[in-house]
Amino acid sequence: MGPILGVWSPSERNLLERVHDRLVRTAGCERVRYVPSRIDANEVVCAVDPTVFLGRSSDGSARLRVEFDLTGDRPHYWIQWWEPELEHGFGWHCDETEPEYGPVHFQVEYPDGSTERESAPTVEDEQPYRTFERRFGAIESRLDDLDW
Repeated sequence: MGPILGVWSPSERNLLERVHDRLVRTAGCERVRYVPSRIDANEVVCAVDPTVFLGRSSDGSARLRVEFDLTGDRPHYWIQWWEPELEHGFGWHCDETEPEYGPVHFQVEYPDGSTERESAPTVEDEQPYRTFERRFGAIESRLDDLDW
């Protein structure tokens, strides 16, 4: 089935609904919403209270952005954690923007504007929602590994 209204296919909509519902049920994820709207959803965004989400004290707040594009030969996704007060963040990007890192790269953005990238593990035939769950479950450990 082709895209509806040229914005998303039904499978993307179902996937984004699952992501949305998962975030709504997760402690610390607040104001979970579709962007740009529920009808034309391209991504799911939420504010995160890191203290509640991580179960430990944390400075500031965070945002989580999840986007999938299932059109084309292989799925693309962007799962991005951003801490606005500290002006840094990281995420997993499955796209063709940085081919030297392979099909998926992990990207860290620092307050000074610099960006570091590295190849990220990928499973080519993984179902997109499992990819989201795997990356979502890795946020805490990636935060622990980063030296901002």
